[in-house]
Order: sequence, then C-alpha cells, then structure tokens
Amino acid sequence: MLHKIYRAYRNKITNKFFGVVTVPPVGKKKGSVLISFRTQPFAMAPWEHFTDPHTIYWESLEMVRLFTERGYEVDIIEWNNTSFIPQKSYRVCVDIQKNLERLAPLLPQSCTKVLHILSAYPSFQNKAEQNRLDALTQRRSITLSPHRTDTVSENPAYADVLAGFGNTTIHNSYRKFDKPIFPIHESVAAMFPFPEEKNFETARKHFLWMGGGGAVLKGVDLLLEAFAKTPEAHIHIVGPLRAEKEFMEAFASELALPNIHLYDRPKIDTKGNMTVAGAPFTDVANKCATLLYPSASEGTSGAVIQAMHAGLYPIVTPESGIAEEAPIGILEDPTVDTLRETVIRISNTSPKKLREQAHSAWVFARGYYTKEQFSKSYNAFLDTILP
Repeated sequence: MLHKIYRAYRNKITNKFFGVVTVPPVGKKKGSVLISFRTQPFAMAPWEHFTDPHTIYWESLEMVRLFTERGYEVDIIEWNNTSFIPQKSYRVCVDIQKNLERLAPLLPQSCTKVLHILSAYPSFQNKAEQNRLDALTQRRSITLSPHRTDTVSENPAYADVLAGFGNTTIHNSYRKFDKPIFPIHESVAAMFPFPEEKNFETARKHFLWMGGGGAVLKGVDLLLEAFAKTPEAHIHIVGPLRAEKEFMEAFASELALPNIHLYDRPKIDTKGNMTVAGAPFTDVANKCATLLYPSASEGTSGAVIQAMHAGLYPIVTPESGIAEEAPIGILEDPTVDTLRETVIRISNTSPKKLREQAHSAWVFARGYYTKEQFSKSYNAFLDTILP
C-alpha cells in the first residue's frame, strides 16, 4: 500500500512539473515505451477513483501493464501535451491520433509507431456530424453548432501500424493511409447477470438511448422526433444532454412529453457500482428491452456494449463500430420515419423473441467485449510488434 501511495504522488509531481509519468518494468528492463494517452490513472492514490464509467481509464492502465509485464519501462504523457520532447531511445510509441506527427521526427528510426484507434478518422466524423446538422436544418429549420468536431491531421500517415477499436466501417475511414490495422476488443465498465426477471411484455414498449456528447451526431434529435409521433412507446435517454444548451432549447417541447425520459450520464459510486440519478443503472436498463443507437460515427460505442451487458437488444448503425458478427439489429439509414417504424415493430414483437434476442446479444458481449478480451487482443498485438 505504501509503495502504491508513493508511486501515485511521485507521478502527480512529475506529471504537474514535467508532463510525464513513468511506470517501471517488471523484472529486467528490456527498453522504454512512450504512450501519449491519459496520465490521470497513474497519479491516483488507492482511495481515489473515477466517477466517469468510460473505459478509457482502465484501458490506459492495462496497456501500460502489458508493456511492463514484458520488461518495458513506460513513460506516459497526456494526449494533448505539445511540449514533451523525447529523451530516450524508445522501442515503441503509442498515440491516440493527437501527437504522432509531432513526435515522429524526434523518435529513433527503429521505434515502432502505433496509432491507437478510439474513433473514426476525424474527417469522416466531422462530415458525418455536419451532414446530420444539415439534415436537421432542412427538416426543421433549426441551426445548431457542431459538438464533436475533431482536428483533422496526418497522424495516421506517421504510424507503422494502427491498432484499436471499430468494425470494417470505422476502419475503412482510415483506408487512404494504407496502413495495417490490428483490431482490439473494446472493454466494458460493468458486467451484469442476464435479467431473468425482466418483464419483456412491458419492456418491449420502452427503449434506451445511452451515449456521450454530440446529440445530433448520435441521433438523439431523430429519436425525439420519432417518439413525439409515437406516444404509446417510451424512450429513456441517458447521457450529458443537459450540457448542450442549444439542443435542449431546440427540443424543449419534445423533452417535455410524458413518454420521453431524460437522465444524466451514468456514474461510478465509491463502491464501484454504476448508477443513474443515484439509483442502480439496472433500474433504468430493466425497464427497456431494446437500445436504439442511430449514431453517425464512433470507434466502438462503449454505451452499446454496456447496454448489451445489461441485457438489452441493440439496434444500431454500422457507424457505431460494433462487430459485424454480433447478433444485433442494424439501422442502415436512420430517419425519423424508419426509427418510428422500428419502434412500432419492436413494440409488437413477441416478448419471447425479444428475450431471445437480448440474451443472444448478452452472450456475445460476455465473450467478446470484456476486459479479459481487451487484454487478450492487445497482448496478441504486442506479440506482432515485440517479437
């Protein structure tokens, strides 16, 4: 315990003053690795914890652990650190598409440069969001500001290999760079037993949307309009929607309807439980049979994976990044009308069939999207670059 406390506070100091934290190797040192990702998880005392259930915090810890288990000392800088200058002969450099172009000329030629995919290529995502905003303007004469615009860079061009999340749709957004892509399984924040007692008779008329920021990019506007026209069905929206003031004002009338329910994003409490509005996440999840997620761009949606683990049947776009072999429903071209048709169809599907579909998705998630599978796939990737 004292060793962990010492390391956490040492990293707090080095991160504050030098912008870097260091994790020593296990056993004899073979070399050094540089990772441009997240530093906070390495500067936390044992009694500190993240309230945000995003898997990025655990995944950054695990990536570093897997390198150190192989005998590598790992330096970690924050993804937006534009002042760090490499001083070591790094064997590998991993970046999340923010720093590689700057770092590449400062690294030895022998360094394997890896771009870790967390999302679609920025130009793909930016265009997808603008298309959704333009469609909203055409549909309702509402003009909103983009929320998920990302800086377009040539970072992938400087990588030797790309590794990370997504399906073929997401990986194809990087096609122009002609780089090998090694798929990594997304992990999950919390695992749940299948909800055997869920009443699918009532749940088939209740739907969940859960996600991060960028309501229009992720299709919340389409869902609100669809459910406003389908009062017999309910949508439960879990996410940071209230932070998007323009959107809240534009859709105030829909959000006030009795069949549309809004919750803030999930949190992790001091005991490690996932909660929504102070209650267990499963209280919301068990009201619903189906997740609707008409997103236009992701890496692999952690929210979809979390819903699958909670026993919901996901109906999503290919751009949500979920594996093609997953037993899910696909929204090829989500519009207000097609979403409404989907809601009506699911509301009239037999409870038995919905239960079977939800169970199949749950089984798939338990075998494909877990922390263990993330570690296994990332270890397999390290086997290819650290023979």
